[in-house]
Amino acid sequence: MTNDRARYDSPGTLPAHRAFVVHFTATPGPGRRLTGRVEHLASGAFTLFASLRGLLAFFAERLEAPDERQAR
Repeated sequence: MTNDRARYDSPGTLPAHRAFVVHFTATPGPGRRLTGRVEHLASGAFTLFASLRGLLAFFAERLEAPDERQAR
């Protein structure tokens, strides 16, 4: 059986060029919406999102972008 902690702590398992920071905005009351800001750490690109669809679209856009490390 694989130790989950070892799998995620090992170098290369979670490549930095696929890392994101997501900040969620707290919206009080009923009918809360998923809103916030997301940043792709490797490129510094960010966007504000107002739905799960917007958040996932940003992930897809950045993950499909050419790898910036190869351009350097």
